[in-house]
Amino acid sequence: MLDYLRKIKRQYHLQKGYLSEAYHFWRLTVKYNASNHTDEDIQKMQYTLLRETHTIEKGMSMRNPRRGFGQQKVMNLIGRLKKYCTLYIEHDSEFLEYPLSTIQTYIDYTHNTGVEISDIDKDFIDLLTMAGCKSVNNIAGIIPETKENILIHCNKNFESLLYSRHSMRYFSEEPVCEELINKALELAQRTPSACNRQGWLTHVYRTPESIDLVKWQGGSRGFEDEIKCAILVTANLKAFLSYEVHQAYIDGGLYAMNLINALHSLGLGTIPLSCGFLHKQLKRLSDFGVHENEVPIVIIGIGNIPETFDVAVSRRKAVNVTNSKHYA
Repeated sequence: MLDYLRKIKRQYHLQKGYLSEAYHFWRLTVKYNASNHTDEDIQKMQYTLLRETHTIEKGMSMRNPRRGFGQQKVMNLIGRLKKYCTLYIEHDSEFLEYPLSTIQTYIDYTHNTGVEISDIDKDFIDLLTMAGCKSVNNIAGIIPETKENILIHCNKNFESLLYSRHSMRYFSEEPVCEELINKALELAQRTPSACNRQGWLTHVYRTPESIDLVKWQGGSRGFEDEIKCAILVTANLKAFLSYEVHQAYIDGGLYAMNLINALHSLGLGTIPLSCGFLHKQLKRLSDFGVHENEVPIVIIGIGNIPETFDVAVSRRKAVNVTNSKHYA
């Protein structure tokens, strides 16, 4: 009887702890999530504007973009950037450099395809006036790349590996070699994890299951059929204790990045597709053989690199923007 009461007491304290953590996370989400009062906070607005900017940029990096694609998205982005100028340009005008360059690249790109976008042209001129810009630096858009260049640099050294990796949105027709997939999985096993529990799991899919998976994910519209091999990285909730409710995502994220770099080092093209969805959509993962105790981390689309291709610039922030030094 005494052992039974101790078990009940332990379960009570565990459940109380779970509720406390859930409430704490809910409170932080309500306060800081970028969906709430987005434009009332400069950081929230900047993060969401970067997301919308990259949507335009990555559209130009696909194999055969639809002529005149993305016009409404560009108009919406210009409208939000005008609002940013009104609210925050005095606080951070340098932020505008990347989105303005992306829109300019889009306009030039669209003009070159013979599509008339006079409304966008006019609105962009108005935006440049609000931003106080007489010209736009060419720091965004797409850049041409070659398979030869990637293969030279992908396994040269660590710095070269990082700078030569790009998210690719089209691949060659050559099937991905099973041995390379297995080798990348072996390399990724060297990932550090909390107390060496290695709570990550992987699911490898090939056509047609890989295409069905990325269609479920929804972030690869326009190039789903290019992804004929994919790996879904998950983390097993059974590996973590009551006070480690977020550790699954940390360990899973570390592993996923190592796997992406391992695949790139072996000369394969990749694109990470996020799995940040509400639980209703995540329930559908059971259709792909994923158990309820697994939380999805990322889908990695994989393919062989074509001889020539385009990639999004995806400009990175300066280190002084993302780093704080806490020493004298």
